[in-house]
Amino acid sequence: MTRKSVFVTDLRGFANADVARHLGASGARVIACDPAIDRHGEEGGIEVLAWADPRVLVERAVERFGGRLDAIFIAPAMPAPRTPADELTVDQLMPFYQRLAAEALVFASAAAKAMRPRKSGRIVFGTSATPMGGGPGFIAYVTARSAVNGAVRSLALELARDGISVNAVAPNYVQTETYYPQSLLDDPVKGPKLLSRIPLGRLGRASEVAAVAELLTLGDSAFLTGQVIQMSGGWS
Repeated sequence: MTRKSVFVTDLRGFANADVARHLGASGARVIACDPAIDRHGEEGGIEVLAWADPRVLVERAVERFGGRLDAIFIAPAMPAPRTPADELTVDQLMPFYQRLAAEALVFASAAAKAMRPRKSGRIVFGTSATPMGGGPGFIAYVTARSAVNGAVRSLALELARDGISVNAVAPNYVQTETYYPQSLLDDPVKGPKLLSRIPLGRLGRASEVAAVAELLTLGDSAFLTGQVIQMSGGWS
């Protein structure tokens, strides 16, 4: 049986290393990339490519996969500093749109091109539930994430006739050292205040994000398309 081929972006960001390892453990051949990786090789048991233009990266991955791309998990990650509405500038906004929206959509475009000849494929974005629940004070981050969440259904409709599904996993309140570090949870004031916002009363785990990513990339879910699946413990 041929192993499924999955390309994962931003290996060092958010829960993406957990996603890549989970997919590999589930039998897929995984190749990954990250803006901080500047040479081809291996990281944590995952084959990696040096960072380049998104189209070039997809082409290189497809070549290494032997011409076959079954799925791509596109999950750009960057810090989300406060950007108050009355202090916004174009220069302040553009890095968020470039990193979180434009690059993600170009990765998807390149993947669709590679998948179309086989009339089969899965495109999965790793985005955020924050746009659905609202993130006052973080407008630059939220609107950039919204751009991809908003594109999912249109891409799904455009690519459906080619047998390509398009979905997004949209987490919030997942415990990672980038977004919600353990030190925050351990704070006697900030920790309980944070958990009080989440109906389930706890932070999510990276492994839970990985499980949903596996369903969408490798599971029996090809009929599921055009969906942004929120994972936020009932917050939104």
